[in-house]
Amino acid sequence: MRNKVITIREVAKQAGVSVGTVSNVLNGKYDGVNSDKRDRVLEVVRELGYRPNAIARSMVTRSTATIGLIISELKNPLFVPVVEGVQEVLSSEGYHIVLAEASDMESEAKAIETLRRQQVDGFIFMSLSYRYPSEHLNSLKEEEFPFVVINRDLSDPGINLVQLDDLGAGYTATKHLLELGHTRIAAINGPIYNNLPRRSAIERHNGWHKALQEKGLETPPEWNIVGEYSLKDGYNAAQQLITLLKNSSQPPTALFVADDTMAVGALRAFIKAGVRVPEDLALVTIGDPPIAAYTVPALTTLSLPVVAAGKVAARILLTWIKAETPPRPQKVWLSFSLHIRESCGTPLNYQL
Repeated sequence: MRNKVITIREVAKQAGVSVGTVSNVLNGKYDGVNSDKRDRVLEVVRELGYRPNAIARSMVTRSTATIGLIISELKNPLFVPVVEGVQEVLSSEGYHIVLAEASDMESEAKAIETLRRQQVDGFIFMSLSYRYPSEHLNSLKEEEFPFVVINRDLSDPGINLVQLDDLGAGYTATKHLLELGHTRIAAINGPIYNNLPRRSAIERHNGWHKALQEKGLETPPEWNIVGEYSLKDGYNAAQQLITLLKNSSQPPTALFVADDTMAVGALRAFIKAGVRVPEDLALVTIGDPPIAAYTVPALTTLSLPVVAAGKVAARILLTWIKAETPPRPQKVWLSFSLHIRESCGTPLNYQL
């Protein structure tokens, strides 16, 4: 037999107060409610086991205390820390997440429509760094509906954006190799030339190139190998480098790999070919998943500030939701952190 649902009217009747008084007490609005009435209402609430109806409350307050978090790949391990960062901030403020997956812009637009019907208070978008069109976000902007975007290539200064400093990551990785004494630094870069280029790949490549340019260094075109962010492409790119190592009188002595997944694939190819890392080829990469500390050799890598991105985005969103008028849009850049391990080797003792 279904338990009887206790209503706010029954609480008010038993406490001998008005429905409005009960509502004020439950919402923490104690002005005009003396302590005796407040205590009596709270006691009746406990005795009857009253639970406020969240839907009814949202109709009054126009808030459901829920946030729509729309990400492009639920299975991508990159996004798990983002969700954790968002959840940590939101839960402390009494908010909850409604999670949706949207692999392209069409499905993202549909997810927005669906979640708005569920009366979410705002959105956080997190996607892979493809250069997607973002016209569907304009309606949210025009309505002044709260939302924040993480890791997307947007030129609109009117949209809140939390961006990862991929150019700085590529630059820092390459500069570290330069500081170790290397001047012949090859690169395995991500998808920068295909039909749907990744912003992260382009920026990391530009960071590698910038660090070399500052030292007046030029690299042969064949030292710049491009692939997808995958184990297979890292493996295949490394095989191309192995040919250079064996046939060139002045081969590269160091390697920048734009993605940790490719770096793991590259290590496999190097091991099979007898190329020693870092003795024959120093290596620095970007990503820093847990496996990076357990490969042989352990990878020197720059960790993505994805937890921080989730936290920053959540704080920006909550500030907007609580504000009487939309605050000025923010663009926040987050830096990567360098973790030095075995794959980069020790400083060279000779001048190349």
